[in-house]
Amino acid sequence: MARSAPRGLGLLLTLFALRSIGFVGQERALPRRGRAPRHAAQDLVLRKLTPVVLCPAQFGTREDYEELKVNLEERGFALYAAPLSRLDWLRIVPSTFTKEFFTAELRPRKTLGFFYEALDQAMREVEQDYGPEEPVAFLGHSIGGWVARSYIGEVLGDQAMRRVRSLVTLGTPHQPPPAESVVAALDQTRGLLTYINEKFPSGSPLNTSLVTCVAGSGTKTPASMEVMMEGVGEKLWNQTQNRSTFLEEVVALASYLPLSGSTFDVEGDGLIPVETALMEGRGKRLSWMIATMPTSCPCPGRACGCPRLGETYDLSSGA
Repeated sequence: MARSAPRGLGLLLTLFALRSIGFVGQERALPRRGRAPRHAAQDLVLRKLTPVVLCPAQFGTREDYEELKVNLEERGFALYAAPLSRLDWLRIVPSTFTKEFFTAELRPRKTLGFFYEALDQAMREVEQDYGPEEPVAFLGHSIGGWVARSYIGEVLGDQAMRRVRSLVTLGTPHQPPPAESVVAALDQTRGLLTYINEKFPSGSPLNTSLVTCVAGSGTKTPASMEVMMEGVGEKLWNQTQNRSTFLEEVVALASYLPLSGSTFDVEGDGLIPVETALMEGRGKRLSWMIATMPTSCPCPGRACGCPRLGETYDLSSGA
């Protein structure tokens, strides 16, 4: 399964993706009366926030997205992250001792039942704050993107078009490695991604206009090992940028190979290659080019953060 979040897919990308499918600046219905939500009830009334259900990255928790929650709230969105704990992720372990694991036939409802339960809770919180008729936007980070796809398809099903405003995925490994690659037979997800792509292609049952993929391209691996070792001393630590581009390249090489079947000359966010993060078919394909922000090394507690002062972006869409 994909590893945890790249820092480069943050607030700016989220806002731009949500804007591209029409949910920034729209007038929202006022929340229904009920218990006081985590976001102050008065703020919800005054600002008419749009509810967004967040599916965290692997081993992610609600607390990891506090910065994103605050910044999205300032911009008109109420973030309801699935209330997962780090220990919840250990509930995957029993599935690794099953026949389905060894035959690569795992199914999301059974394997990721704990994640579905957390999403059920997030949806109940939205209903308590807004009422049962309020549709939500889904935001999936890393593997949370295809968990969102399976939850929308399996749990919401026929209600998806009524309950879901949009689906935006950030750095999600939607595509398996090419069939001809040496790693194709490994199937890191042990059948989960294959099942989701077959049953819910391109974000189905949602309409084309409601699905957006966001991919980062801030870390491109070198063309060869020789190129990688050139100037290695200078790349070990850049005092000005406060980062190690050499370490980023090493992490990217290790991550890109099992996901794309390639190691050298591959663009991605440092963990997920661009082409892996874009669904084929009906959904919008948006590739956001991150010019200078280091993206490869996960930072605990800052899973999806804001751009910092001095970080620049070249934003363009891919077809």
